[in-house]
Amino acid sequence: MKRVIFTIFMLLFVGCANKTTTTLNVSNKAPTSLSLANKAPAILNLEYEQNASILSEFKLNLDMGQKEFLDKLFSVWQMKSIKEKKSDLMWAFNAYNGKKQYFGESKLPRNLEWFSYQKQNANFDELGTVFKPAITLSNTLIRNFPTNDKLFLDPKKAGEGYPFDYLQDSVIGAFHPVMISHFSKDRAFAFVKSDALWGFVPSKNLKILSKKEVDEFKKYNFGVFVKDNASILDDNGKFMFYSRLGGIFPYTDENTTHFKFNNKFAVDKKYAKKFQSINNANLKNTLNELLGQNYGWGGENYLRDCSLFIKDFFGSFGIWLPRNSKEQGKIGQMIDLKNLSNKEKKEIISKVGLPFLSLLYMPGHIMIYGGEVDGKLVSIHDAWGIRTKDGGRAMIGKVAITDLEIGKGYDNIDEKSLLLSKITSLNTIIDKNILSLQKAYSIKVIDNVAIFEDGSSMIYDDGVKKDFKALLKNPSIKDMFSLDYNALKPLDEELIDAGRIRNSEFFSKLYGKNKEEVISNLVDVVWLKDSVNKKIKFNAKFGAAASLQKVSDELNELIKKDPNLLKYIDNIAGTFNYRNIAKTDQLSAHSWGIAIDINVANSHYWQWHKKYKNLIPKEIVYVFEKNGFIWGGRWEHFDTMHFEYRPELMGDIDY
Repeated sequence: MKRVIFTIFMLLFVGCANKTTTTLNVSNKAPTSLSLANKAPAILNLEYEQNASILSEFKLNLDMGQKEFLDKLFSVWQMKSIKEKKSDLMWAFNAYNGKKQYFGESKLPRNLEWFSYQKQNANFDELGTVFKPAITLSNTLIRNFPTNDKLFLDPKKAGEGYPFDYLQDSVIGAFHPVMISHFSKDRAFAFVKSDALWGFVPSKNLKILSKKEVDEFKKYNFGVFVKDNASILDDNGKFMFYSRLGGIFPYTDENTTHFKFNNKFAVDKKYAKKFQSINNANLKNTLNELLGQNYGWGGENYLRDCSLFIKDFFGSFGIWLPRNSKEQGKIGQMIDLKNLSNKEKKEIISKVGLPFLSLLYMPGHIMIYGGEVDGKLVSIHDAWGIRTKDGGRAMIGKVAITDLEIGKGYDNIDEKSLLLSKITSLNTIIDKNILSLQKAYSIKVIDNVAIFEDGSSMIYDDGVKKDFKALLKNPSIKDMFSLDYNALKPLDEELIDAGRIRNSEFFSKLYGKNKEEVISNLVDVVWLKDSVNKKIKFNAKFGAAASLQKVSDELNELIKKDPNLLKYIDNIAGTFNYRNIAKTDQLSAHSWGIAIDINVANSHYWQWHKKYKNLIPKEIVYVFEKNGFIWGGRWEHFDTMHFEYRPELMGDIDY
């Protein structure tokens, strides 16, 4: 919800429109001579083919489920009262009140009488008097005043006039849950709360529901539209509404071609799916549905702006996001990029950004990080344009794949106006720990349930706050990520017990539920073939043994260059040993055949030594870590001989 007046000095405005089949594949590189010829064109050329196929491959296959997403939508029906202050809900009437000169559709000024009538018609004295649940019957504009009239600042100024209607706030699709507060005095509009904001919507677009109807509606199956503008007809062939990508619909039955709802309407599966899995094909197909669509401030003409594009895009995958860019930029794990040089920003974005799942935020705009194309960092975003030195705009005007420095090199675009220069944070909207579980073990976490390859499951997060002792004794899967492991960092980093928190049921599901089952999964690893040449047992599941073999092979070559390393790893203390950790009732990682203790003679252990000491060279530690192993020498309760296969803790390392 736009709660401030955006003035002409804003950098960007963003959104999208009807899909165009025109593909631009020309360079945005500016001439090198500093002259009038070096002026940015009115419409910026796009360096890249506008097709998501040029983006890097997304290698995971994630299912987010639908429960959390639907719970967010239905949450408005759980409201018992309106908690917001009336003055806060009337923010638009304080922001847009005639003290500034505003204009209407014909570019004629709006007078004070017009503003007075709108405020009176809003009928806020009746706030909360209806208070009934409803659903939308078609795609619905959410307005700041109870009118379809437009409200522009000076249309002669860049970034003002059409499409920047200050009364246009958002769009929601058909079947969207809302709670009605009250009706306007003329009854043409209702003031409603959606999942993301309050605003006025046309009364004719709503169906009020009884409690019984609410309960029935929530029990239906739900699909999601993956294309815009498909004509949805009832079973008599009468038009109902147009599909809107990211919008939901109920269904009671389905066949190979259609979703059906109580013999009232059907939705062709060419336009809709059950909530999509997040995989390479679905991500790119959905982006291609949106690329090239024109910008639509606040959903003007049922289009999208930057944050509405992102909300609808991720909604099709069952990921709920807030409506505005500032709040979207706070979702998930956020990294502050303020006060960094553009070079520093590039390094961090390239290192920690996850293509398709990380967002790049700046005040007033937000983008999806697209990874690298032809050696440059790119984003997918719905943008109006880049500010020029004369206060104008070099236009983008649609959903596009662009370089983060699009416009760089033109005389009339200051470097501080570039997208990269304006970015202040990066956030990854899906818990990286969930991504790590899939990458390491093909585990999917759906609606807080971790689903293993064999179809068995466990609760991911038990929701219980624990001290460290409780974390060691009874951790949830999520608890295992409570501490960050410092992979490939200097060996004198702060000692942290990352990796000592283990859920025994979790590892037993992965590697064997008892001693006999673990033994059946053990295979031989040849340890240091050119010196020790000894076969040791390690678990074959999930790449553990293969990774240890890689460690052995790499150490084997290192020893040839530095024979002094051999004394640390020649006489290994053991791998598989089905036992509890000393002085506890918790299974050791050795019980699953995923840990190796190297030479005890050159090692230190917290139960044997009062003070921390380490003799293990970093070259050995780094070889293990590069291949998915954590090292006990990084623990506060140190065990410098101990290496354990824990790829889920490796973060961004491509083990």
